[in-house]
Order: sequence, then C-alpha cells, then structure tokens
Amino acid sequence: MKLFHREFGSNGPTLIILHGLYGASDNWVSIARQLQDDYHVYILDQRNHGQSPHSDEQNYELMANDLQEFYNEKNITKAHLIGHSMGGKTAMRFALANPELIDKLVILDIAPKSYASFSNYAQITNDHASIIQAMLDVDCKMAGSRSDIDKQLSNKLPDQKLRQFLLKNIERTKSGEYQWRLNLQIIQDSLEGLMDGFSKLNPEDSRVKIPSIFIRGEKSGYIMDEDTLIIRKFFKDAEVVSIPEAGHWLHAEQPELLVKTLAYFLLD
Repeated sequence: MKLFHREFGSNGPTLIILHGLYGASDNWVSIARQLQDDYHVYILDQRNHGQSPHSDEQNYELMANDLQEFYNEKNITKAHLIGHSMGGKTAMRFALANPELIDKLVILDIAPKSYASFSNYAQITNDHASIIQAMLDVDCKMAGSRSDIDKQLSNKLPDQKLRQFLLKNIERTKSGEYQWRLNLQIIQDSLEGLMDGFSKLNPEDSRVKIPSIFIRGEKSGYIMDEDTLIIRKFFKDAEVVSIPEAGHWLHAEQPELLVKTLAYFLLD
C-alpha cells in the first residue's frame, strides 16, 4: 500500500517516524521540524489513518509490508526508525524482519507483548475499546460544528485532552458534512490483534542486535519495569529510559525532553 507521508529536511541520515493508534503524521510535525536540520525526516500515515488509504485489513505484518514498500519507493537502504505505540509495534516487527535496514531503533511507550492476554493489562484494552465505540457512536451527519462532536464524545470520554486529540481526525466531506478520517470499523474489528502482535513470535527465533532504545512515559502503564526482560529477549542491547511527568502521549506532553533524548541516542 502506498502511504501518505510528510517530508522535512534533506541532509543527514534518513529518519522515519510512525504514529500510534488514532494518530497521523500531522501529530509529529513539530518534532520533525526540530530534527530536520540534522536528518532527512519522513513521517508516515499508517493504513486506515490520516490521509493514507483505507483497507479491510489491519495487522502488523501488513503494516510492516507497507513500510517496506515505502523504503522501496524512496530507495532507502538504511534509516533510523521511530515508532510510537501502534507505530512502535510496526517498527519492531519491521526491524525483526529486516535488521539490515535499521540504523537505530527508537520505540516510544510500547513493549513487544500482548496487552490483551494478560489480566493486568486488560484496562488498557478496555480503554481502547471504549474510545473506538465512543467515536463510532458519534452522529457526525447531525453535527453542525466540531463543538457538537466534542459534546457527543464528552458523554463517554470525559478527558478533554483525549477528545482534542481524537478530534484531529475529523474532516469535512465535499458536501460539508463531518466524518472521521479513521477507518473506525476496521480498527475496531482489528483491535485484538493490534493489542498483541507478538504472542506468536518466538524471541529465540526473532532476536536481533540493533542499537535500540525504549522510551516510556513515567506516568504511563504501557512499559513496566519487568518488561525489560521481554524487550531484551527480542532486542538484545536495548536501553529503557523514562521521560518524567509524561504519560502515553509523551511527544505531546514532554516534547522538549523527548527531542533531547532522541538527540542523545541518535548522535551517540
């Protein structure tokens, strides 16, 4: 699948950024602009997100194949790869299959594990199921403004920052009606697989040695201390660091600290 992308800078090593669930390339523009003097930066919209095509299928094997197609399209032989959340799992799957195409790997607030099959991660999965259902329940055709959509969402999603993030996925049709850019039904149908992506992989068969860093939000529950074990089973020499006063969307909550951490790791 040919993915929509944004491009920043033209000098230095190639750097690719993959957004997370409900995200899009435009969420990462400010970060890309801070990196463009030192890197040739591409930000991609993954399938069923942003301005990339919709598909009836969504899983990590397909999304890794989409990234491979982008490498081929741009004649990229090696790149730094950054992925957040769902994009982090795409990046990991791609790196495990194509270690020779990765210079350094940066994974943001996600681990190579299932968030659906362990009882202590059930809340994360339930949160995503509730978020998607809340968006599906919005009557976009009856909305006269984004405020109307926000009001509908607020009945089920009280967190204003979350709603503001989700509302970035609202667009107008040619007829003037509002609609979601996300392919919500397919995302809902694929959610169980998107919460996993690794339980069927054997670390002993997949393990690679790539310079890797896993950056977690201090207030997030996506990467626990004990996850270092499974991370290093897949990525032998991986570092795990925390960004203080940040949750899962650390690039929005602590962008300066994130950029400093990226610079330290990538320029090392």
